[in-house]
Amino acid sequence: MKRLSRPMEGPSSRPGTRLSMGSFRRFIILILASLLLAGCGKTIPKDTLVIWTAFQNEEFKALQAQVEAFQQKSNHKTIILQVPFNSLRQKILVAGPALQGPDVLIGPHDWVGLLQTAGLLAPIPKEVVDPKSGTFYEICTKAATFDGDIYLAPMMMECVVLARNTDICPEKPESLDELVEVAVAAKNKGGDIRGFAYELDNFYFSWAFMAGHGATFLDPFFNKDFQLDQLKFDTPEAVAGVNWIADLQRKHQLVAPGLTNDLAVDFFLNKKLGMMLCGPWNLGAIRQRGINYSLEPLPPGPKGPSTPFVGVTGAMLSKFSAQKDGTTELLTYLSSAEIGAQLCQSSGRAPVRKDTAELLKERVDDPRIAEDLALFSEAAQTGMPLPNNPAMQPVWDYMKPALELVIKGKISAEEALKETTETVRTKVRFMME
Repeated sequence: MKRLSRPMEGPSSRPGTRLSMGSFRRFIILILASLLLAGCGKTIPKDTLVIWTAFQNEEFKALQAQVEAFQQKSNHKTIILQVPFNSLRQKILVAGPALQGPDVLIGPHDWVGLLQTAGLLAPIPKEVVDPKSGTFYEICTKAATFDGDIYLAPMMMECVVLARNTDICPEKPESLDELVEVAVAAKNKGGDIRGFAYELDNFYFSWAFMAGHGATFLDPFFNKDFQLDQLKFDTPEAVAGVNWIADLQRKHQLVAPGLTNDLAVDFFLNKKLGMMLCGPWNLGAIRQRGINYSLEPLPPGPKGPSTPFVGVTGAMLSKFSAQKDGTTELLTYLSSAEIGAQLCQSSGRAPVRKDTAELLKERVDDPRIAEDLALFSEAAQTGMPLPNNPAMQPVWDYMKPALELVIKGKISAEEALKETTETVRTKVRFMME
């Protein structure tokens, strides 16, 4: 997962200190001021609705066709522009305040906190997304919410599940302990077959296994009244989860040192790996290789479900376009069941609405694809939204080295998570002052 750059050094956090979004906004304004010195692009026509997206290939084609249909139906002139994902957020931060950005940005929900704190987003109108209506799955409206308001109209969602080569691992693991047993049995058959592997120090993937051991240290990031002393990573449950992860390499010797997720996928595609963590983006290659596979939700841990992170892609409304004619109509259209069905079919990602799921049942002829779409939807609905609070950034920065040190045996899980707690508190406090 691509994240923001690491925050600068700052003073130690004080227990009980409440975060100030006003001070964080000032921090963002300083960044914007420096970025604006670089200049901006061409002036956007005032009578045109402009959409920016990083969609590519079939996703972009599907969206482009639907935007053209919207333009014809609504009589609102609308254009859609592709912006590379790695530069999309920075371009918004520059172009928005200069009134040269899009009216609608299509992107991941975990950008919402940063963009709203920077003063760039307007709340989504209630007639587009009303959490009480039940139109969208609950996890999607939770993901779209920041500081009590909804800032994203959901379009599709994604998470990881367990992909299992049924020729190598014919038995479905029903728990994390069984996952290890099945993987070790596959490895012990000999040859160059591996049982289970993924990039262990990647917190995006490893969070689910901490959650399965009862870790809840991310809960404060969803609280409107967020205080620094609520952040505590070195709980017994989190320690148990990190030790389970480290044992995959150190004790069970399932994961080679330094293995990346790309390498794990390559092993799976070449039928050298029995099980891996799989997102919708992996399915095309798996099917092309003719692998006999099964997709399953991640098996539960000893303290509960192994809830993966869930990413929701949707449409955000520029604060500078909130009163522009046609924006509410466009947001409603982009988050409709019809658009959702088209995008899910083109990308393999899961629907965000019940009526979209029903459309997919009617339109998807291949039972294998229909089954996979339903599985991802089921898994995502029971997952955890990626926290969209800007204060989450230091967690991404410092959980990776913490996991790496524990996996290498250079420090205990208790020490690593205690140090991470102290460091993250320090960094977050500096961001908010």
